[in-house]
Amino acid sequence: MTMTVRLVMIGAAMSLAAAVPAQDRRVVTKTLVVSEAQKECISLNNKQRLLYKFRADGPVSFKLSHLDEREVIDLKRDATGSASGSFAPRASGDHCLVWTNTGKRSVTLRYEFQRGSQ
Repeated sequence: MTMTVRLVMIGAAMSLAAAVPAQDRRVVTKTLVVSEAQKECISLNNKQRLLYKFRADGPVSFKLSHLDEREVIDLKRDATGSASGSFAPRASGDHCLVWTNTGKRSVTLRYEFQRGSQ
């Protein structure tokens, strides 16, 4: 009986892992010099959500935006060292995450993001 429960749990875990392809998850560590920006874009449809988190060892400005004839900022944080969240777009399109070093020295930024279902 215990072996059956383990197999069921392993099968469930594998199904969850298959729901979000591993190649869709990005993890990056980058050093940003003063005023340098890092940009990552991902295509999302209105049935998906963007899962993200980041940590920096100094202040960065963070925004999540998309283009709709002009730039539309969906989320913005100034002078922050970390954030995480989930974003559900209203319409399909390319959405970009941008981090800008706003401090007076280089910062190391570690971020990850991936598509998920709503």
